[in-house]
Amino acid sequence: MGSPYLLLTLTAAIWGSSWMAGSILSRAEIPPIYSSLGRFGFGSIGLLIIMLGVRPWPKPSKPILYRLLAMGFCGVALYNICFFSGLRTVPSGRASLMASLQPSLIFIYSRFVWGEKVTFKKLFGLTLSLLGAGLVLTQADPEKLFVTGLGSGDLWILAAVLAWFAYTILGRDLANKIEPLPATAYSIWAGLAMLILYALITHPDAPNINTPSFWGVSAYLGFLGTTLAFLLYLRGLEQIGAARTSIFLNFVPIFSVLTSNIILQEPITWPTMLGGALALTGVRLLR
Repeated sequence: MGSPYLLLTLTAAIWGSSWMAGSILSRAEIPPIYSSLGRFGFGSIGLLIIMLGVRPWPKPSKPILYRLLAMGFCGVALYNICFFSGLRTVPSGRASLMASLQPSLIFIYSRFVWGEKVTFKKLFGLTLSLLGAGLVLTQADPEKLFVTGLGSGDLWILAAVLAWFAYTILGRDLANKIEPLPATAYSIWAGLAMLILYALITHPDAPNINTPSFWGVSAYLGFLGTTLAFLLYLRGLEQIGAARTSIFLNFVPIFSVLTSNIILQEPITWPTMLGGALALTGVRLLR
């Protein structure tokens, strides 16, 4: 299937460009719920096709099922509503760099809840990551936090980061109890069902989404950003292990900034570049 390093670079490129693709839907004034439904409608179809070749499907116990439902709520339903809401006003490149806060949150949680040992290297990485994220957030103007506060888009993106953090914590140690592919499929299907229910309750009259851009971007986010990228990432895990595979996640915001600049003409400011470099360096030290 090719070199694992090439496949993982492709995975990072797909995930990075997903922020740019999400911005296209958000700026077209499509309600976040329908952008989410489009993305995971296609993603669910792709996973179903793959899962049809995996028999028998594992039957999770009740505790595992409850956890998968919670993962579907946090990582699919809640995350994507916040994701698409934030991208209405926040440049996608900057938003992806804000998402680099997640490893810092996991480190803090691991220290105080799981009692993980703190090393100087990790503490330094945490400091760099927080400084970098702060620089990206404020665009080198911290005074604005006290004058105008964070914009609604920034708050939506930070809420998305918290939702994905919860998804990650819920998924901890799940690999020892259920295979990653069915676990992902089950959680995504559960999250899609929640999105459909939410849409029926809050948006009974669907907007006009019968446009090539909506279906094309949704298919890209679903088939490539959800199904294909996940399979490529799993292949990387199998071939070179978790430690080396995780390094490629650092390329995701880089590809996001580049694709957003090339396709959406989003400017790359020096606070974004410097803050992104600090955040990514800090994240690398936290691993």
